Amino acid sequence: MLKKLLFMLDTGGRASPFDITMAYDAGFDAVIPYEDVTPRDAKSLTQDAMFSRSPKAFKSTCFLISGRDVLKAEEVLRAVKSAMFPPFETSVVIDPAGAYTTAVAIVAKTEDAMKSYELGGLSGKKYAVFGTGPVGITVAEILTSLECEVTVAEPNPMLNSDYLLQHEAFRDVLERHGAYLHGVSAPTSTDKTKVLQKANVIFCIAARGIRIIEKELLKKLEPTKVMVDLNAVPPLGIEGLELKDYMKEIVPGIYGIGALVVGDLKYKLQKAILQDACENQTPTIYDHKFALQKARKMLIEVAPPTPKLAETK
Repeated sequence: MLKKLLFMLDTGGRASPFDITMAYDAGFDAVIPYEDVTPRDAKSLTQDAMFSRSPKAFKSTCFLISGRDVLKAEEVLRAVKSAMFPPFETSVVIDPAGAYTTAVAIVAKTEDAMKSYELGGLSGKKYAVFGTGPVGITVAEILTSLECEVTVAEPNPMLNSDYLLQHEAFRDVLERHGAYLHGVSAPTSTDKTKVLQKANVIFCIAARGIRIIEKELLKKLEPTKVMVDLNAVPPLGIEGLELKDYMKEIVPGIYGIGALVVGDLKYKLQKAILQDACENQTPTIYDHKFALQKARKMLIEVAPPTPKLAETK
């Protein structure tokens, strides 16, 4: 029987044990990691894999592009796509350091919660993203591509306001969606309050074990706001919000979603995408756009009836 192969093309120096485990659990017979992969490497590796099988058999080969640098991962994706040609085509998953599936899980779970609690969808709202790592920038990319207004806030006091303008991934999003994207430095309580007051939905996606929002800041805000914390390491990013909370009223009119609620969807989403890539014989690019549609569908299929906010008080 033809083996299902997954070649991991990692732009960094270490392939992720998490991704390797997920790939085997998704059904691949073998997972072969390559590290420090450049676009040139990617083209050569792709064509080596292509010509070792017939066009039909090549569809049982798949590529996963990873690594912490989102822009490098996208460059490798372009190289892999350019290396293939009919009839030698197969599926490619891009999920740099899990940032795409994590960012999608954050956005999709928030969207689902707002709709369930009759707060509307994603559009027409202002968003604040605290954190400028791969996940934070990808959240900004997804939201700005949907024409949502987003402020990316850097909470690290060691990084000044010029940092974001020097941040390659931020600049890349800014060039494509500049009308909807803003970047600010927000290391102090005063800076954070200004950002929080202007936003309807707030995401804390900063470093692990760092508290970004104190409860005293929340008391200064007008209702109704939704906050999401991705930090699962104490102290958590938002004071008063626990890991498993789902639309908990932290202070009057401020509702929160905890890290494990997002994490559960992220895990299921990444596994579902890898399973689809393993089983699908139609060449597909599994990027964050595909992941968002997949996550939305998953939430519709499994969502139980949810009470309105008025019924939870």
